[in-house]
Amino acid sequence: MPQTLGAAILGCGGIGTAHAWAVTRVPGVKMVACVDAIPERAQAFASRFGGDAYTDPVRALERSDVDFVLVTTANDLHAPLTIHALEAGKHVLVQKPMALNLRECDAMVAAAERSGKKLMVSFFEFFHPAFVRAKELIDDGVIGRIFMIKAIMAWYMPNTDAWRFNPAVSGGGILMDGHSHHVALFHWLVKEPVQSVFSEGGTLASEARVEDTAVTLLRTPSAIGEISGSMRLKEPCPQNGRYFKESIEIFGTDGTIQIKPEERPSLRVFSDNGRVAEKLNGWISPNLEWIPYEDRGRSMHFNGDEDPWVPEHRYFVDCIREDREPVSNGQFGREVMEMVFAGYESLRQGRSIKLPLDVAAGVGYQGIPR
Repeated sequence: MPQTLGAAILGCGGIGTAHAWAVTRVPGVKMVACVDAIPERAQAFASRFGGDAYTDPVRALERSDVDFVLVTTANDLHAPLTIHALEAGKHVLVQKPMALNLRECDAMVAAAERSGKKLMVSFFEFFHPAFVRAKELIDDGVIGRIFMIKAIMAWYMPNTDAWRFNPAVSGGGILMDGHSHHVALFHWLVKEPVQSVFSEGGTLASEARVEDTAVTLLRTPSAIGEISGSMRLKEPCPQNGRYFKESIEIFGTDGTIQIKPEERPSLRVFSDNGRVAEKLNGWISPNLEWIPYEDRGRSMHFNGDEDPWVPEHRYFVDCIREDREPVSNGQFGREVMEMVFAGYESLRQGRSIKLPLDVAAGVGYQGIPR
């Protein structure tokens, strides 16, 4: 293992900026290649974050000094670029959503197994201090057994001609873009197989070609998840005034956890079982990990004191160096996508969908009933 790991980023758009900014703050990592179909954008990334600029990913993946790859393109390229990188002997961190259908997900998992390289799907909120602390409290039994989670992530996108509204590129609308975050969170926290998925939604606030608003219910043997979202919500975010909203409520048999990551405090906890050091007389806001000033990004998702991007990339690099399997590995990402695709089947069929899905059918986005 080289002392300094070389990184290549494939996709130099908005989300790529967050990934590149974070990974270049991890000790022992150097950006060596920036790839984008638009030459000027690749060059701008290389000038800012280091490395050489390319328009052809094959040339970047041929480099022996590239140890791992960040795939931050539009959704339709996640699978082919991830598979290509794994087959070239590179570890891969791929932006969510993992792929456009279950066949692609399975091909990505198989490529990781053949190559022996790490495949991690980016669910960055797993590394936000409020989410990390909430997971610790849940695992410690502070709120008892989870029986319900309610979550919403919504924002406003004015341009419905953007690629996120093109089903051939995005694979779908708010279920792919926003719901996947909280489906992953539910799966991470509840630790039970999801038995069924029911979704309701459509193009309710635009003329987009994909669903702009939806609600999804997830059911396990002992818990229910209610996930809401929209790409057309006009509500200003307390952090910066832009249109964005996120809130998570986790209900347990002995208490409740609330997470509002763009607010201060971002985490509130109530428990009546005495399983915390503080004497709880109502709600408390536990101390969270302190993020160094130089590691704080600029994202509408979070308040300015807390940020998950550098911790996520430090974790991925540690998994490579220490040969550990990432928590959101390819199989985890595949399970999340199966639930999202079940949501699309539910929209199409108008009923609850039992899991597992039929992989042979290549289930994915098939249009939204009007």
